[in-house]
Amino acid sequence: MGTLQYMRLDEQAEAQGSIVAEPLLGTWLNTNTATRGIPKTVLAAKKHGIVLRVFAAGSQQMVDWGETAASIFAADALATEAMAFSAFYDFGFMETQLQGHVRQGVLIIAKFDRFKDDSGRSNYFSKEFFYRTEA
Repeated sequence: MGTLQYMRLDEQAEAQGSIVAEPLLGTWLNTNTATRGIPKTVLAAKKHGIVLRVFAAGSQQMVDWGETAASIFAADALATEAMAFSAFYDFGFMETQLQGHVRQGVLIIAKFDRFKDDSGRSNYFSKEFFYRTEA
């Protein structure tokens, strides 16, 4: 048995070029203005790649998590337009894995939070919906 080179038939195709990130880039606001999770995210292109900046709900104002690298994904091995991303934050006491994808113009972000501080809190999953703004 040889070395595995692909998992799906469409992965055998010639590369079409790099993924165009523009469909994901911009400022995204939560459709739920009363969210206790993430009211705002920004995806931006930088010299070193795509970065995600999350703004979480705080008691008085949004809490800026800072920038983290984001990996972008197309719909399949032949597509060249970004439609999804994944990113990771490590806060020491907790780590957060974010996975987002755009569907019908709405950015859906799934968030997986895992506590590392032996606090006894349950790891948890949440999902939120965002629309792109010009601001």
